Amino acid sequence: MNKFTTIAAALALSAGAAWAQQSAPGQSNQVIQPDQASQAKPELLTPEQQLAKLTNRATAKVVYRGATLIAGNGQPARADMAIVVDGERIAAIVPAAQLDAALTKGAEMVDVGSSYVLPGLIDSHVHYATHPDRAYAEAELKRDLYAGITGVRDMAGDARLLGDLSRAAMINELAAPDIFYASLVAGPSFFQDPRTVTSSLGMGPGQAPWMYAVTDKTDIALAVAQARGTGATGLKIYANLPGPLVRKLVAEAKRQHFPVWTHMQVYPATPYDSLGATTVSHVCMIARYVREPNKVQYGHRDEPSYEGLDANDAGIRRYVAALAKSGTILDATLSVYQPAAEIAEKKAAHPHCARELAAAITRAAHAAGVTIIAGTDENATADDPLPQLFRELDMLVHDGGLSPQEAIAAATSNAARALGKDKEFGTLEVGKLANLVFVKNDPLQDVANLRSVMLTVKRGVRYAREDYHHAPIPVHDDI
Repeated sequence: MNKFTTIAAALALSAGAAWAQQSAPGQSNQVIQPDQASQAKPELLTPEQQLAKLTNRATAKVVYRGATLIAGNGQPARADMAIVVDGERIAAIVPAAQLDAALTKGAEMVDVGSSYVLPGLIDSHVHYATHPDRAYAEAELKRDLYAGITGVRDMAGDARLLGDLSRAAMINELAAPDIFYASLVAGPSFFQDPRTVTSSLGMGPGQAPWMYAVTDKTDIALAVAQARGTGATGLKIYANLPGPLVRKLVAEAKRQHFPVWTHMQVYPATPYDSLGATTVSHVCMIARYVREPNKVQYGHRDEPSYEGLDANDAGIRRYVAALAKSGTILDATLSVYQPAAEIAEKKAAHPHCARELAAAITRAAHAAGVTIIAGTDENATADDPLPQLFRELDMLVHDGGLSPQEAIAAATSNAARALGKDKEFGTLEVGKLANLVFVKNDPLQDVANLRSVMLTVKRGVRYAREDYHHAPIPVHDDI
């Protein structure tokens, strides 16, 4: 007979390793006492079972029954559905009424009725290892995971720490989303930035393969290949490079089937030189280009005045049209822009692009058909039990013109495309990884309802929200 539990009972099983939740087929969960050891038979595992045990991979079959399913692909929600998870992957998705003996055989039945299930969320712009600090990174990652975030795109830092964290997350040694990180390239002058020193300690500035200086004399094919060799998911083109070199890097990364993520403007390259990349980040960079077209070097200081500038400006409209035509995805990062009233209150010595302008350009891009992803590039305060991604999604809906359904896609299916992983996750489909988040309230009615997370499933392993006890994120000395 199948074990049938309510969602509350299922949540109680969330702690611990996936393997510890069940024994191998045909084996019991009996603990062998020392005096029984001589009589115990060796555990006989198939090669597949042995690999699952060594990699701490989920192996249980679980049926989540009764939730309203939001697939992440823009299709209408479907009520009273059942998701059959077998190990790490989704084995079936059917109306709950169509569950049969074949689908439920050997499965734990979990009643998730009255909840809403959607793909695990992805924050497409974080920085957890710019100044490597493992305790800080682990705390941020744990906060993310228990809030329904099953993937993060880390936009450059020390790949040695990021690679270690990524492996630990993948094999469930660490309560963390899967980590997809960038290797960074920039012009030699950028590597005076102290962040590049802390991210590549032990190697000369611009010499680490994940933090690498390139010029027109660089073997670009080799530079991209060594970036891939760090375990990175994508190449980040950052700063202080001429347009022809940016275009060459984009083309070579695409030739090697390596996602390429750039700042919208790299300087002295123009925003147009980055078109064709997989993604471009920071929507207000086009506003700065319009007001300061001859800027030759990266830097946040001495911004021009944006007074009187809006999304109807001819220069902005021209770029938005080109962006839409290129198919490049926009990582708007509305979280990094402050409201105009806050900027005025601080009486800053120099102008800054206000959130209102950033949102207006995002609205224009969305209206033009540009694909948008939800990246924050900003952390929630240390005492906040929820991550910044929820605020980014709020802003994309209320300021950026997306519907709740489109905002969910920005944090799921669109984000998976940006990572080049859309065949693996990002939507709820048979064969994809079992990355799920269950929320109490309907996020299609109000995207803020994503905060009502009850349960996260990552690669088949459960993490109950009620098991998360927030402690302030450790103080992190950054540059």
